[in-house]
Amino acid sequence: MSSIDAGMLGPETPSASHGTVPPEATRVSGWRFVAHFTDGVLFAVMFVIVVLLAGVVLGALPEGVVADVLMGVVIFGGLTAGQVAYYVLTQRRTGQSPGKRLAGIRVVDASGGVPTTAQLVKRTIPLLIEYFYVLALIGMLASPHRQRFGDRWADTYVVEA
Repeated sequence: MSSIDAGMLGPETPSASHGTVPPEATRVSGWRFVAHFTDGVLFAVMFVIVVLLAGVVLGALPEGVVADVLMGVVIFGGLTAGQVAYYVLTQRRTGQSPGKRLAGIRVVDASGGVPTTAQLVKRTIPLLIEYFYVLALIGMLASPHRQRFGDRWADTYVVEA
């Protein structure tokens, strides 16, 4: 081993990747579920409104493949890019989506500040797979900082507001 023994660092030494966020500050898993459920309902309502409006607009087109393809693009785009946009745009200023605000939690970077837009995009993209929360829960339970896989990738944390 090197001249510095790993035991000499002590338990108080913060990890470079975890900055100033202590593991106990991230023990908000139940509130994360409440926030995620709330945001899911809000997003679903907005998505249905967009699809209905698109249906009205596309209904004016002659029936056929073009209208069907455009509706498919609206639905697929809404479920992917729309979801990413929802979470990134609602959390960009304060680290809180409407659901997180209701639950009293927020997303922070390793120094405890509001994450960058790039970090928010990185933490949100895995939600396309983790959305039903089973994979997110597995990732959180396997992490001392209760991080989903997206949080680990983006180096973000969810803490009390």
